[in-house]
Amino acid sequence: MKQLFLSFLFAALAFTAQAAEPHKAQPKKLRAITFYTDWKAQAEHGGFYQAVALGLYEKHGLKVTIRAGGPQSDNTRLLAAGAIETGMLSNSFQALNLAAKGANVKVVMAPFQKDPQVLMVHPGTGVKSLADLKGRPIYVADAALGSYWPWLKRKFGFTDAQMRKYAYSLLPWLRNSRAAQEGYLSSEPLTAAKAGVKPQVFLLADAGWTGYAAMVAFRGEVIAKEPEVVRAFVEATREGWESYLTGDPTPGNRLILKDNPEMTPELLAYARGKMIEYGVVISGDAKRQGIGAMTPARWAAFHKDMSSLKLIPAGLDPKKAYTLEFLK
Repeated sequence: MKQLFLSFLFAALAFTAQAAEPHKAQPKKLRAITFYTDWKAQAEHGGFYQAVALGLYEKHGLKVTIRAGGPQSDNTRLLAAGAIETGMLSNSFQALNLAAKGANVKVVMAPFQKDPQVLMVHPGTGVKSLADLKGRPIYVADAALGSYWPWLKRKFGFTDAQMRKYAYSLLPWLRNSRAAQEGYLSSEPLTAAKAGVKPQVFLLADAGWTGYAAMVAFRGEVIAKEPEVVRAFVEATREGWESYLTGDPTPGNRLILKDNPEMTPELLAYARGKMIEYGVVISGDAKRQGIGAMTPARWAAFHKDMSSLKLIPAGLDPKKAYTLEFLK
């Protein structure tokens, strides 16, 4: 009888102790997000990769997978069709054109305050500003015809007779010291320097080109039904860019190099340095309002400028292309 009593006693004590243990919370399920970039992994995507590498998205309740783009990628079409829920838009044109077509897509942040588009020239040619390129040959890609080339023509008096087709080889420009060459701040200048010509570089954004770049866009239904998801993505991405540009970029760079075997540590370091030097991410409104900042005035100014060149419909309300809800 005594042994039976003790068995009941021990069982009761074990039950009491178990009940007294604090309840262990189940880990919160992370919301899966696939983010599509506009090109192969590079330093221009560093903030996103840094946020993944440091677990910043997880901290905000997201499980983010980055899908790198390439020559055949078309995020505008995929977003418009609802095939993807979020992706990168390369420039303000894409966002406004989506809005003009009635796509249920909006930009929620603009990590690049300055579009990295540049024109570069040989050193020692007497060119001190973009205005000095009037009359000189300029190598530009076909895409420039529907974006910055009409703007350059009006602002600086360039003519179509100056145009030379850029077939993604610097060789013609390298052989012509009078010519200018289009490029990306973080890429072509380094390629030119390695080929023996350290170029003089002119950033279009510093000459009045007001478009944003490397923007994050979401489908409207995600914004409406899961605003907390969008806000979490924006906040974690801000932290990622802050860390990548002001801290140690190694974690993000490791993932970039893994995703893009063609990338090199040299180019990553060069591109990051140029983004810092020219204030591509942290400048202007971003210094006052945080990384990714956008303003209605700047969107309106870009729309007015481009619609006057008949590149964007004049009757379009630019507010249809973006929302400031997640930057507050």
